Amino acid sequence: MCGIVGLIAFDAHPESARTVVAGMAERIRHRGPDGGGVVTHPDATLGMTRLAIVDVVHGHQPMANEDESVVIVYNGEVYNAPALRAELERKGVRFRTRSDTEVILRLYEQDPDRVEEHLAGMWAFAIHDRKRRRVVLSRDRFGIKPLFVVDTGTALAFASELRCFDRDLAPFRDRFAIDHGAAHAMLSWSFVPETSTIFEGVKRLGLATRLEIDLASGARRSRVYWQLTPSAEAARIDSLDDACRGVEGLLRRAVREHLESDVPVATFLSGGIDSSLVTALAAEESSKPVKAYCIGFKEPRFDESPFARETAERIGVEIDVAMLDEATALAHLPDALLAYDEPFGDNSSLAVNLLCDHVARDYKVALGGDGGDEVFAGYKKYLIMKLRRPFASVPRVRNALGRALGRIPTRTDRTRGWTEILRTLRRLSRGLAGDDAQTYAQLTQVSALARTEMLVRRGGSSATRFVDSLRQRFEASPGSELQRTLACDLSNTLPNDMLVKVDRASMAHHLEARVPFLDHRLVEFGVGLPERFTLGNNGKVVLRELHERRFGKKLARRKKMGFGVPVEKWLRGPLDAACERLFEKSRIDRFGILSSDALSGGRHREWVRTDPQVVWHVFAMASWCEANLGEGPDALRDVLATGR
Repeated sequence: MCGIVGLIAFDAHPESARTVVAGMAERIRHRGPDGGGVVTHPDATLGMTRLAIVDVVHGHQPMANEDESVVIVYNGEVYNAPALRAELERKGVRFRTRSDTEVILRLYEQDPDRVEEHLAGMWAFAIHDRKRRRVVLSRDRFGIKPLFVVDTGTALAFASELRCFDRDLAPFRDRFAIDHGAAHAMLSWSFVPETSTIFEGVKRLGLATRLEIDLASGARRSRVYWQLTPSAEAARIDSLDDACRGVEGLLRRAVREHLESDVPVATFLSGGIDSSLVTALAAEESSKPVKAYCIGFKEPRFDESPFARETAERIGVEIDVAMLDEATALAHLPDALLAYDEPFGDNSSLAVNLLCDHVARDYKVALGGDGGDEVFAGYKKYLIMKLRRPFASVPRVRNALGRALGRIPTRTDRTRGWTEILRTLRRLSRGLAGDDAQTYAQLTQVSALARTEMLVRRGGSSATRFVDSLRQRFEASPGSELQRTLACDLSNTLPNDMLVKVDRASMAHHLEARVPFLDHRLVEFGVGLPERFTLGNNGKVVLRELHERRFGKKLARRKKMGFGVPVEKWLRGPLDAACERLFEKSRIDRFGILSSDALSGGRHREWVRTDPQVVWHVFAMASWCEANLGEGPDALRDVLATGR
């Protein structure tokens, strides 16, 4: 795991380019404290920082072939690298290292236009092909690894994190204007959707996308090298036993490959279905003892540690549970917010940050259960989509019912039982009104754009483009309604929320987080299964069955808890004074993103009463502004310490 950066067709002396790229790499030293370097060429300058996992001694980057005609910088892990290396060696290819970086390099030499089709894993890489005079940027199928690009049409810069870019560097300076539509969208979704970022001229490289820059002509060619195709084999399965055998076999192989490492591997274990299965299979497939890690909270509604302890005992692995109280969690809040180089409002990011900090004290690699819900239909929204079906012939009745439920007062508070009921009914209202594509777009939001518009100075129509994009993707996706929903989540919510959360939190602590459920062969199989083996009546049928066979009904059928923290309680209490300062009119108006009319002078408290999760999104946005557009990280730490 590493961080990569680079400048392409940058009109400057090579040494000047080297200085710029070295500075970019230094800003993400946390991603790779074990080494790195910069290689310069008149056409392109590439840099990286390395977290050494495989072939610790010899896998240095940037890496070049013998005649230095091909140079690569790469962030990620290719889990089928041993098999690919053996195949290439049979063809006479000679290797100098055991690193997966060299596997990609040698594959490129053999098959330069189809490298990605051979790979199983996670990656973002840049290859400078000096003979062909081109640079290839590539990102993995699910966007597990980040890659940002700022392109003037002539010069281009890329990086693993937004913080790498020098916003005052010509010729990129004008690319860093705030995208106010993206800022508005973040308040509704908790993240900036699609390939957009908070900056108008900076984009994420798309999932499963390869961008080629022709250095002779300056032409750009972008293509998608893989699209999710549900498995035809899985579609033919007609029994739960066969579904279980198929899924367990593929997940077992994925876990076994994800254990490939020259350093010890741990697991994240919440006690939920996905992380429990990954931990159980890791314990069976590993040649070394596996240790599990968990975070527990004193707040009972958010504490899964008893289930994690019981699961670990059943598996027979050691578990390390860090029990956190409110004071400890809040003390970590500035670090957790600063780990994100973009406005990011998923409140579970604090819990993930705490967990990664705990694991990284002893390990450099950990396996997690992310992706299981998106592949095997584990979220409530999938069941809400299913509830629409009886009304298919009477859409007017369905829409009327949705509008009636929509009149229920909005509450996004999760710390009280009665507000949880209101949240569910409100979400159900969004799931009943409108056509399928509209319903899907609404269910991905924490709060509607029309609701959050009053919190920003410039929102409105510029944010609706994200809804339009979601609708278009849903309508264009093949398969059943459920398969289209899963495909859309795998291409937006997963990479821009769940995977961003884990990547930044883990990398902030020099920890590589691996996600076996996102092996593309397993994903194709899972999405291809008949709905009765995935969604069923309660979601994740096949995984729930596999879990129950190992751990019994009590653990398998318990209520899904998620992995959040009680931000609602904190906003009403220990963070109220910090909000007062963070939302000061002079501070908010200086940045020009949020509305002081809605938030300043204590007016945020009404929003805390009705929509505390939305206020958390605003809190995260205001914190990002202070750290990145204002006085910097130390000033943010000072603000957050107010009242505590």
